[in-house]
Amino acid sequence: MRNVIISLFSLAFIYLLWPYIAVFSLYVTLQTGDIAGVEERVDWSSFKKELRIDLNNLIKIRLKESLNKQTHLNFDSLNLSEQICDKIATPEGVIYLFNKPNEFIEQIRQIVKNALQLEAAKKNSFNPPTAKKKSLELEGPNFSHLFGHIKYAFFTAPGSFRLSFNEAKLSFTMDWRLQGFFWKLVRLKVPIK
Repeated sequence: MRNVIISLFSLAFIYLLWPYIAVFSLYVTLQTGDIAGVEERVDWSSFKKELRIDLNNLIKIRLKESLNKQTHLNFDSLNLSEQICDKIATPEGVIYLFNKPNEFIEQIRQIVKNALQLEAAKKNSFNPPTAKKKSLELEGPNFSHLFGHIKYAFFTAPGSFRLSFNEAKLSFTMDWRLQGFFWKLVRLKVPIK
């Protein structure tokens, strides 16, 4: 009986620790610029779909604001979310976002802002630089630094996990889903607003 209880406790502990290991694994691949590693840790179809929804909502808000100001609009900007999503939702885009969040978010803000005006929309392009693979320099655990960045982390369902953190004075939220034996990133809420 004692062995059964220890086994059940061990399995529960491993299950609770499992998504944190997946988050750390993604962190290492992002830190090192490992494109193949990022590729396998993200569910790209869900990731792109959710990102496109977030960007569509942002552009709708910006269009309404622009209509209220009665500025010249380019209604092709409704396709803008798809264009931006195609650039962000790649391993290179996620690595760039991880390494330079302020520059990345500011580029997106400027594209959305400028795309709402007819002249600027024709000039805009968004191309994150190519990721460079580098080695990970291990340091000792800095738990006060870690806990200063993480806002919350919890299970939203038995097969879903959410992590919210601050980086470079920006707030990001990651949704993870258990797919088979692995946790995969399915959504990243980017603070573009």
